[in-house]
Amino acid sequence: MRRLNAAAAAAIIALLGLVSAARAQSDDLYVLGIALFVACIGSVMLLIKQHFDAREERPSRAFLPSEPDSCFVVTFLLGILAVVGLIAATSPELYRVGLGVFIVSVIGAGVALKRGYDLIDRGRSQGHADAH
Repeated sequence: MRRLNAAAAAAIIALLGLVSAARAQSDDLYVLGIALFVACIGSVMLLIKQHFDAREERPSRAFLPSEPDSCFVVTFLLGILAVVGLIAATSPELYRVGLGVFIVSVIGAGVALKRGYDLIDRGRSQGHADAH
């Protein structure tokens, strides 16, 4: 259910990105809207992939990916979204929204990065336990 809620939120944000790109008065805002749309669609695609991967393995309620590589992809996408937020913050009208997007993206990227390294460490500790 968390994936569905996250995908719905990302889809709404993607539509807002398209609307802002359509109404953009400058090239920067146009690029910001399109980048927001692309980042959100990428997130939705990743959530869809996670859903079907989890159904194949076992039911999982985790929002973050269960593979280290996927965690690093999420970190990269959120990093791009953070840069988009900083670009939006240069506009006086979008300062607070851009700063909010930046802060949320940085926090999310940190969580995804930590999860990726935790999964790597868990794999190493299981490998050492099997060797003994």
